[in-house]
Amino acid sequence: MTRRRGICIGAGYFSQFHLDAWRRMEDVEIVALCDVDEARAREAAKRFEIRHAVKDLSQALKLGPVDFVDIITPPASHRALVEQAAEAQLNIICQKPLAPDYRTARRIVEEAARRGVRFMVHENFRFQPWHREIRRLIDVGAVGDRLHSLTMRTRLGDGWGPDAYLARQPYFRDMPRLLVHETGVHLIDLFRFLGGEIVETYSVLRRLNDVIAGEDTGLLTFRMKGGAVAVWDANRFNDSTAADPRYTFGEMLVEGNGGSIRLASDGGLTVQPLGGRETTHAYTHVDRGFGGDCVYFTQRHFIDCLNSGAEFETNGAEYLKTLAVVEAVYQSARENRPVAPGGARSGSRRFVDLSLRIDESLPNASVTDFRTLERDGWNATTLTLYSHCGTHMDAPRHFLAEGATIDEQALEVCCGPARVIDLTPTAPKQLLTVDDFGVVADLIGPGDRLLLRTDWHKRFGTDDYRNGLPRISAELAQWLVDRGVALVGVEPPSVADVNDMRELTEVHRILLGGNVCIVEGLAHLDQLQSDVVEFMAFPLRISRGDGCPVRAVAYEFVSEFNRSAFPSS
Repeated sequence: MTRRRGICIGAGYFSQFHLDAWRRMEDVEIVALCDVDEARAREAAKRFEIRHAVKDLSQALKLGPVDFVDIITPPASHRALVEQAAEAQLNIICQKPLAPDYRTARRIVEEAARRGVRFMVHENFRFQPWHREIRRLIDVGAVGDRLHSLTMRTRLGDGWGPDAYLARQPYFRDMPRLLVHETGVHLIDLFRFLGGEIVETYSVLRRLNDVIAGEDTGLLTFRMKGGAVAVWDANRFNDSTAADPRYTFGEMLVEGNGGSIRLASDGGLTVQPLGGRETTHAYTHVDRGFGGDCVYFTQRHFIDCLNSGAEFETNGAEYLKTLAVVEAVYQSARENRPVAPGGARSGSRRFVDLSLRIDESLPNASVTDFRTLERDGWNATTLTLYSHCGTHMDAPRHFLAEGATIDEQALEVCCGPARVIDLTPTAPKQLLTVDDFGVVADLIGPGDRLLLRTDWHKRFGTDDYRNGLPRISAELAQWLVDRGVALVGVEPPSVADVNDMRELTEVHRILLGGNVCIVEGLAHLDQLQSDVVEFMAFPLRISRGDGCPVRAVAYEFVSEFNRSAFPSS
């Protein structure tokens, strides 16, 4: 039997469930418990029979070799701890919320992937025994062969009054995002587990208790890829009639074209075939630890996958999909409209010009007077522009004899959501590959627009700008085509080495022949704060054109949800 040795970080309220679960596993030994409050760490270590209690991970790492760390601290601390653990080549299981914001969460996942360590988010609701059983029943056809509705109603009753949340988790009071960020993320992951990927949400959020910062009530609707609709009706303010509202966190109804499954607040399940009687469904669940002992089952999954090499259900890339839905929920509530995951972030629109200025500093460009106000009564200029100068778009005709010309460019490709992929720092002449995309590669699919940030626009005017540019490899170009990417934008003046005709031709032909629109010579991608923005770049309608300068622009929603976003009752 392989005995895994681990370190737990954090001795707060929820750590008791983690530590109890680890203690019950014969093939796991927790060698140290860390907490900034060393006295609290010692108390918990004594209770759960852990040999060492220390203040931080650095001290714990000196106690001997270990296989993993379990991070049970507030979200703001996760990035630094993951970086430290990953640098030490330790596998990681980390509590949710993963980070205060999506961008930091993505950085955490990328860092673990870059270091080559295994990473799992401690998303435990899907491991609650009733939800595993519901999933099994769906799979065997208990509700038919087409799921159409998932409905969950949650009332926790722990968020009313001036002392709301003080007894258990007082930091809840100051979180600018509460119900969805802290609790709803569980349900979003659960809906994905039971019903498949979420393609759109329309959500209404409010704050009922004015002593807190974030939202505490919401009505969230989700449209699933397979056609089902999920609804979460929740608040933490009003009371539940359940003996323990936190056992199942509510009541669920699952409906399909062949029947229904109902989950009661005590964990009981019933099944009702369409047109038939409702009957009790027997299965095993115990009231131990938290949520039917789901913490144990979550951590058991982590250890089993470490031993077998199997993928974690809630690995970093998968969990980013859940967090993308969380962001869409907040945006939907603020803008009062349906939003697809991956849409621009919540807040006011901010425009960023992604174009180089057209003047004499551009090669093969000139702006000269044709008429002047003093001489002719009006001003007019003559523009002489190379079709691929400055920020420009390539037409397939650029490298394909029978390719479409720029006036035939499909306009719908030229505008819409675009994903900014940060590839910095980028070295001169670097050959870009799929590996450089990190975990973001798993999020890229058909119709996506990609803007590759290299900060190369900062080298404009130097020899490196043209002769030392980072290039898209032929393998990456083919991968973009295979993924069905609609548009790729780059900051260098070309996607390939302009001094290597073979490479230049090969990469352009792969992309243009695969219907990938190319925009080159972008600038100022470093000014964008969001991972997904609205992008626009339209060429002039030039007959027989092989390319054309464009005015490339992006706008994003940058403001975080705040108190004013939640109307009080």
